[in-house]
Amino acid sequence: MITYAGSHPAQAWRRQIGRRQPPDQRRPLGALGYLRKGPVRGGLIDIDSLTLVVLYDEPPRDGGGALSLAGFGARRVPWGVQWGGRRKSKFFKDLRLQPIPEAQGRRIDADDVELLELGLRLDREIQKHLRKRWLPVQRQPVLPRLWAGFRPSQVSAVRGDGPELAAVCRRRNQSASAVLESARRDDRGLNWYPLEWVSHLWQEAVTIMADLHRFPRQQVFAAQNVPGDLQGHHGAAAYDFAGHRFGDPRRRRGFLACSQKPR
Repeated sequence: MITYAGSHPAQAWRRQIGRRQPPDQRRPLGALGYLRKGPVRGGLIDIDSLTLVVLYDEPPRDGGGALSLAGFGARRVPWGVQWGGRRKSKFFKDLRLQPIPEAQGRRIDADDVELLELGLRLDREIQKHLRKRWLPVQRQPVLPRLWAGFRPSQVSAVRGDGPELAAVCRRRNQSASAVLESARRDDRGLNWYPLEWVSHLWQEAVTIMADLHRFPRQQVFAAQNVPGDLQGHHGAAAYDFAGHRFGDPRRRRGFLACSQKPR
């Protein structure tokens, strides 16, 4: 029998999830957090080093619904950045399955403390918002603001465009070039502009960074309709937190089986 100290998140899982009665109906909320593996400088991190993690109740199926904990990366696309979908799904876990060491498939590895702790924090946020109905809930997931970096030699060719920039120009009563210049950041030998204003130059950008400065560590959003509420777009970014490339082992070897697909 594998035991952990009382402070280990596997023990917290027992208290928080393991003793909870199966819900009569799925919760109409989801939660989003993130994991990062790369350096953060000036609040910015390369999108390739950031994983957005979503927790939500799957619709009941085959006698019960899973508590899905899914991680997604990002890729460049012609309109800017696409978060998630099958191509950028990194893992897909069921938080209702008891974590065990070296687990694979939909069961969380109990030694992956960072992921397990994040999953438990997201679950607590959902529970708190269900108890305290006056707490604000996002209508859709809030994504990190994105910045596109260009070399100094490219700056003369950078021109802003798009409805988001036009709206700011009207509000400030300034030209597009003036607004773009006021937002420019110089760092790491590059000039940075809000991606939603220069997304038409997505192929010319040296790199794209996510801004974590004001991005919440955890957030709760409406998830009444799944998968519809897990898909959408904002500015130059689209997201699909429902599509993934991992099969459901419950359909093949029973609810408690673990597949051989690694995280």
